[in-house]
Amino acid sequence: MNITFPRFLTILAAVASTVAVTLAKEVDLWFVPMSAENPFKEPILKWVKENFPKMLPKEVTVGDNYGPPIYQDAQQKFVVQGRNGKPDVIESVLEGMIAYQKAGLLEPMDGYFDKWADKDQFVPNTIQALTIGGKLYGVPYNTNVRVLLYRKDLFQKYGLNPPKTWDELLQSGATISAKESGVAGIGLTTKNGSVRTFQEFISWFFQVNGGENPVKYDDAAKKWVMNTSPEKLAQVFKLYYDIFFGSDPGAANLNTRGNDYQATDTDYVSGKTAMVPMGPWIYQNRLSGEVARKILEENTGVAPLPLPPGGKQATYMEVKPVSINAKSKEKDAAWDVVKALTSKQFVALENHLEGVNPPRKDVAELPDFKNDWWQQAFTAQLPTGVALVGINWGLVINDITESMQKVIYKNSSPEQAGKELYGTLEKRAKNNEL
Repeated sequence: MNITFPRFLTILAAVASTVAVTLAKEVDLWFVPMSAENPFKEPILKWVKENFPKMLPKEVTVGDNYGPPIYQDAQQKFVVQGRNGKPDVIESVLEGMIAYQKAGLLEPMDGYFDKWADKDQFVPNTIQALTIGGKLYGVPYNTNVRVLLYRKDLFQKYGLNPPKTWDELLQSGATISAKESGVAGIGLTTKNGSVRTFQEFISWFFQVNGGENPVKYDDAAKKWVMNTSPEKLAQVFKLYYDIFFGSDPGAANLNTRGNDYQATDTDYVSGKTAMVPMGPWIYQNRLSGEVARKILEENTGVAPLPLPPGGKQATYMEVKPVSINAKSKEKDAAWDVVKALTSKQFVALENHLEGVNPPRKDVAELPDFKNDWWQQAFTAQLPTGVALVGINWGLVINDITESMQKVIYKNSSPEQAGKELYGTLEKRAKNNEL
């Protein structure tokens, strides 16, 4: 059968269209900072729009629905639907990444990462934090540790020095609560189940526990075992109790019990609290208004977390990874997206806007980071950061924050809460629930 030339062109165009559709690879990306409302969302989205087409292979595109705007929601939804292969790429907090790996939802990335020319640019302990069982499950795009932020102007006004001990923390907090109208000495995150509630608690706990996690892996028994005591857990709960009830008025405002991280951040940058255990991301709020700018740029001091008696200078180290869904049908394309989101260009932009610390050595050497007082104040504390071990932290987070609720609402003494929490964690370890 003869085919006329116009008809031949039509058939050729149809075939070409089919091939193009076949080659096209759309990657579904969940990235909380791109979906949550924050001061640096728009600059990041602008960068993505301008640079993804240049950095990704021509056939790879990325959808513009960046998933849930809250980490807890993203974690719950990914655990339920991740086995369907979507999203292909997910950004998370470290605790979330560990939960995904435990659920079999993450692709080991060593094969990709080891061949990447940029692999030696990453700070080793950030890679170690994302390695479970000898396999890498994420590439970091930012990192940070928790320190104490304090209002230099208020400390000067009342003749106070930055607290170096828990007792000084309580005394300074109580003094400011009593003397400065409308300002509480200390702000904490205490919402039940909140990841920030846990992160603040574990920062204090690491100081009590010698810079070690509450559990450790017993190679001989091939299981997790306890690595702390009821008394050490109780010591941290006693700190929380004393912050709320150790003075009149308390070092913290009783009405802030149950606050999530948004309220903790907002209270500090609006002048309602004088001290907070905090990571560097709060610096982004300097863009939200003159009050916040002045507090953060002019009146904030940065100090290590105060120490308990006999404690060790240690704190929670957060590492935020970008990971690949093990069920993704486009793993190679997903890796291209991971490389873009952990590239020197993106890390430099995102970390500078958010005020967090870079996990890349080449970014840390840039003038915007090397000569920035805020960056240097947090970077100085990075060596004291402790990464979480690879257990099912979702259960442990709930256990810890539920025990905290009992203490701060006077439904349990710190001592009793410490004993009960220890018993719960010990049972989970024995039952292989970790």
